[in-house]
Amino acid sequence: MGKVTFKIEFLNYLGYTQKICILFVFFIGLSSCAGNLFEDEDFIDDISIQYQSLSSKYGKIGISDAANDGIEEFYFLAQTVEKQPKFNGKFNPDLSPIVEISDDFDFKVIHQRFTLNENGESKVKIDRQGEFYFVNWNTLQSKPTKGKIYRIRVRVNDNILGFADFAIISNNAREPNSNIQTLRLNENLKLAFRIEQKICPAKIELSPNEATVMVSGKQQYVARVYNYYGEVLENQKINWSVSDEEIASTDQNGLVVGKKFGFSAVKATANDVSATAFIFVQENDDSPRPGKDVVVFNDVNPFFDEGIENPNNQLMVKNLVNFSTPGIRNLGTKIWFDCGRSSAHLKENPIPCGSSSRYDPLRNLIRNEGFVLEDISSSAGTLIDIPIDVKVIFLWLPTVHFQIEEINTLKKFAEEGGRIIFIGEWDAFYGNQGLDVENKFLINMGAFMRNIGKAVDCGYNTLPSASLRAHPITRGIENLTIACASAIELGPNDFALFYDKSNRSVLAGVAQIETQPISELVSMGNLEGLNLKIKSNSKNTAGY
Repeated sequence: MGKVTFKIEFLNYLGYTQKICILFVFFIGLSSCAGNLFEDEDFIDDISIQYQSLSSKYGKIGISDAANDGIEEFYFLAQTVEKQPKFNGKFNPDLSPIVEISDDFDFKVIHQRFTLNENGESKVKIDRQGEFYFVNWNTLQSKPTKGKIYRIRVRVNDNILGFADFAIISNNAREPNSNIQTLRLNENLKLAFRIEQKICPAKIELSPNEATVMVSGKQQYVARVYNYYGEVLENQKINWSVSDEEIASTDQNGLVVGKKFGFSAVKATANDVSATAFIFVQENDDSPRPGKDVVVFNDVNPFFDEGIENPNNQLMVKNLVNFSTPGIRNLGTKIWFDCGRSSAHLKENPIPCGSSSRYDPLRNLIRNEGFVLEDISSSAGTLIDIPIDVKVIFLWLPTVHFQIEEINTLKKFAEEGGRIIFIGEWDAFYGNQGLDVENKFLINMGAFMRNIGKAVDCGYNTLPSASLRAHPITRGIENLTIACASAIELGPNDFALFYDKSNRSVLAGVAQIETQPISELVSMGNLEGLNLKIKSNSKNTAGY
């Protein structure tokens, strides 16, 4: 009490100016302390807001391990979490875990990484006697940002085993009102974790991924089972099955037998983990499996008027849209008609898009097969987003070139199991521009097939069975009606669908493509064997 009295009396002896100076210094100090206090409170509020935001985006925030609804056989220990978990498995000291810290929960930016191969502060260490791994996070050295939430994750290869989230707070700040651990600035955190030997399957790899057999042909599939750390598990019980037992059958050793033309998935399951491969059963050696190709018709006439009246033409359309192939497009329910890109079909009325008496039979036929038919009108640079439910795209006589992003979009579409059908025409109708667009499109898709012009079998003609070639698209067809088609030059891996009546010129085919994206468009250049100039033809040119 005497000290307080002395201080008050001491102030009484001071002059007015001196008192003001002392009080000013006092309030400056108080303001500084209060500022730090308010600043810490702001950070605590920020942490609570971050917690809510991260929870809505990433789900669980806090700790994920075997004791906290995470992956079995991975545990954070008492040095890191409040309570030592119970475990009874066998410690696995032979792994190379990686510990990463980031305030970006997608881990695009890493604050600090620890591995077994590093030295000093960034090394993952093993306590073999205590049977755990650990790292030391020195916040004084790594300087995390106060008020941020950091995620510490542990992974082996690309497999994330678990994570622990920590909020960084100052030494004087109160604990935030959220279910999250805190780490104060300049503190060290010993992150200790235990990884036990995994005996449960986590992944299965099937070989081959795809196979083609004849009816009654056999294919042996092999399953390799891995645990979560990428180690092969031997002597695992595998359950084998096929998705379509009418197409193929399998025994419990993975030996698959083709029974009927078509596609089937082959599935291997161990515990609750499975993998899928595919088998295509064909009826002769010449017919390739569908997929990663472009179907080319250089004649529109098979699809309307007298052409579509032929039941065989109708069956060809059904074969075109009803196909099975590996990939996410296999279950697509939509078919696109693209009549844009200044379609050469605009020369004639009607065009395939929209309602018309001449194309309605084709459109109704497709709808009756259970598909939704949508008309689009793409222009240069716009065909870059194909919804996942689109299975087939018809490109009707485009005369505007496709750009790089469009080519890569269509490559991806084909890679996913989608079918591209390019409808061209004979040279005098399609024009030099049309032939140039078609051939550059095929080149940039990675195909060797070319439209070389001419006008073949003009006037409506019914091609005999001898002109047809074996392919899933021509399956069951006995003849085909066409009218004035352009000839095709096949590449080494391409397949003819049908020839002209003389069996000398290919009029439609399937071009095998490369699905790898391109970085620049390929020019036609001086390609040998191409005849792209329009030549007059004195033959009957009835039909497009």
